[in-house]
Amino acid sequence: MKELIPILCIALLAFNLRAQTTVQHRDLDSVFLEQAKDELTAQYSANKSYPKQYELAILTALSHIPELESTCIVFKMSKINTSLNARPKFGSGLFRRKHKRKYVVRIQPPAEDSTVTLDQASFNAQVGAFGHELNHLKDYSSRSFFGILGRGLAYMTSKSKEKYEKEIDQMTIECGLGWQLYDWSKFVVDDSIGTRKYKAFKRKTYLEPYEIKGIINSLEND
Repeated sequence: MKELIPILCIALLAFNLRAQTTVQHRDLDSVFLEQAKDELTAQYSANKSYPKQYELAILTALSHIPELESTCIVFKMSKINTSLNARPKFGSGLFRRKHKRKYVVRIQPPAEDSTVTLDQASFNAQVGAFGHELNHLKDYSSRSFFGILGRGLAYMTSKSKEKYEKEIDQMTIECGLGWQLYDWSKFVVDDSIGTRKYKAFKRKTYLEPYEIKGIINSLEND
C-alpha cells in the first residue's frame, strides 16, 4: 500500500496539470455584440451586402479578419449542395487586381429536408461557419490568378480537398474563432439533421471537433 502512495500522488499531480492546461470553451455574447452592432457596422460593412438575419454573425466574423475590411463581398441566399460556400465572383479572379476583386458567399436557405442549414445552428456556430468561409476569401485575396486556379483544382480530388479545407480550418482557429468553428463542426457532425453520408464526408474533409479543441489548447498553452 505504501508503494502505491507516490504513484497516486504523481497521477493526481498529472491530472491537475492537465486540468490547468485545458482551455475552457468560450461563447460569444450575442447580446453584447448586438449593442455594439453600430460600431461593427461602421468598421466592417464597407463594400459588403448581406441578409439581415445574419448581419451580426457576419460582422462579428469579419471583425476577426481585418484583411477583408475593404474587400467587396456579397453574401446571398442560394440553393447549393452544402450549407454555405465562398468563391471569387465570375471573372473577378481573372481580370482584376487583388485589391479590386469581388467575392460571393452563398448561403443555403432554410429547408425542410435533411439539408444542414445555417439557421438551425447557434449564434456561436454561425460565426464559426462564416469565419471558415471568410478565411477562404482571405486565402484567395493573397493569391495570383494562377494561385486561385490552383485552389480550384484542389477540389478535383478528395485528398487535396481535405488538405485544403483543413488548412482553412487552421486559419480560422488562428484568427481567434476556434471555439466558434468547434461549435459549427460539432453541430454539423453530431447534432444536425444531416444524413449519415453527409456527416461522414464532413468528418473526413474538415477538422473534427476533438481536433479543433486540441489545436486551440495547443495554441493557447504555447
